[in-house]
Formats: sequence, structure tokens, C-alpha cells
Amino acid sequence: MKKQPELLVAPQNLAELNALAEAGADGFVVGSEQFMMCGRGSFDHVELVQAVERVHQLGKKIYLAVDALLPNRLLAELEVYLTSIRDLPFDGIRYADLGAYMLIKDMLPQASLHFVDQMMLTNYETINYWLARGVSRVKMAPELTLDEVLTIKKEISGKAEVLIHGAVMMFTSRRKLVDNYLTFQKRMGKGIQLSAGDNHLFDSERQLYYPIVENEHGTHIFSGHDVCMIDELKDLLVAGIDVLYIEGFTYQTEQLVKVVQLYKMAIELARVEPKKYEKVGMALYAEVEKQQSENRRLDRGFYYKPTIYKNQTRLYGTASK
Repeated sequence: MKKQPELLVAPQNLAELNALAEAGADGFVVGSEQFMMCGRGSFDHVELVQAVERVHQLGKKIYLAVDALLPNRLLAELEVYLTSIRDLPFDGIRYADLGAYMLIKDMLPQASLHFVDQMMLTNYETINYWLARGVSRVKMAPELTLDEVLTIKKEISGKAEVLIHGAVMMFTSRRKLVDNYLTFQKRMGKGIQLSAGDNHLFDSERQLYYPIVENEHGTHIFSGHDVCMIDELKDLLVAGIDVLYIEGFTYQTEQLVKVVQLYKMAIELARVEPKKYEKVGMALYAEVEKQQSENRRLDRGFYYKPTIYKNQTRLYGTASK
């Protein structure tokens, strides 16, 4: 029997947290929009207290996200924020900015540090560098292939997290690019349209919609597909990947709850009844497809292919290997 990985998700609010916990999620990421790069929901202090209490009552884990890239003006505010949550027993603090790392280490020296940068953690030397400096868990970059993920896991001593489902953040900028564009531009170029009301880029050549989020930390563009590895978990479990993350950004609560339920079922089957898991994997994938909105197809992300450019073969769906 393979070890039990943690199924991690970010709830939008307390009600959704409870629903996701009932669906089988093991860990939850919460925080304030002031210090999260692009969070699904924002929790005030009272809600954080309630969330920590509820999650621990259920015997599950909860993590505070302060993963925004911080300008100078937010450093003093982050100090105030960290002081305000000092006594809350979070199971870890997730960061991406090195300034945040320094403040957390100084102010909360007993905190479990989780480095979750979207781009930097692409090799085991970089990860081991941070593990040697007090970090206990890392989130590997989502553009790694499966072979790269497995190689990294063999070469590191700390806990590893990977994205197994949902949208990938492809681009981020601290500038308000959409506001600037809508103010000064009328179009973006051949085959590309911007919908201000729906907050997406549309690529007519590939028929893909790329969600755009603009907040106080800038502009963030997500992939046109949702990664789905529900029927391809075996290698990750055999390798001992510690945390499997579901990015719920593109889902409504009901959809996300169903996705979590399906992944919990898949993980248990892959651990305990691997032969049965292999037989029902395609059916699980099909069930996840039912939760997709009209413009969100599933694919394998970069697990079975490196970054691909125009005029190269593009692989999507269940056969994307």
C-alpha cells in the first residue's frame, strides 16, 4: 500500500471549506487578498480563526498563504499582519517572495515554511538550497514534465507538492495590463480578442479562452485548459509525492466539490486497489469532464510534454502522452 498523500485545495469561504472537507480534502490554503498573489477567496481575521478551529476539529491541515510578490510598501503591512496571526496554529505558511521569507523566519521562527513560487522551483539543487535553509515543503513549478518531477523527488529530502488538477498561471505582471489596454487600445492583434466583461483572452486559432485576473498585485493570465491527472496518479504515488494540489480557480463550489470527491476516490483506489484503478481511470476522467464549463477543456498540462510552441504537435485529452 502506497503512503497517503495530502489532497490540498484553496476554499473560497468557510462554507466551501466545510463542503470540501466533507468531499475528502485533507488540507486547505487560506489567506487575505492583500498578501495572496491570486487567491480563490479572502478570509478576514475572524474567519481565519474560525477556519483554523474548524479544520483542526476535523483532524485536517490548514495553511496561511502570503505568496504575493511584495513591493516595499507592503513590507510594513505584512509585519502587522504576521503579528496579528502569530497565535493562530497554522500548519504552515506559504510564501513566494524572499522578503516574506525573511520576515516570517524572524517573526515566526517556529513556523513551517512552504516555498510555493510558480516558476523558480524547477530543479533539485534549487529545492535543496531552500530545504537547507529551513523550508519544510516546496511546490514544484507546474511546467515540469512527469520525468522531471520524479527525478526531483528522488533527489530531495523535504516534502514535495505538485499540481494535479486545474488552471496553470502562465503569466503575471505587477502592472494593471487589462485596465491599461482597455483605456488605450482597441484590439490586440490578429486572431486575439479581449473580453472585458468575461475577463479572458480568446485565441481564435486554437479556440482557447485564457482567464485573466487583475487585482492589487497586478495582472495574472491562466492557461486555456485545466490540467487533469485523475487517471495518471500511479507514478506520483509510487514516487512518494507528499501533496497533490487541486487549483479550483475556474470552478464553482458545486463543481469543485465533485472534482475533489472524484480525486479522493482515485487516490484511494490507486493506493489500495491499483488494478481496479487502472480499469476505472478513464471513467473517472470522463466524470471530471462533466464538471467542466463550456470553454474549459482538460489536458495533461506539461506532464507528458515540454513547453510547446507554434507549428509543433499539440496533445490534449486522455491520450496526451
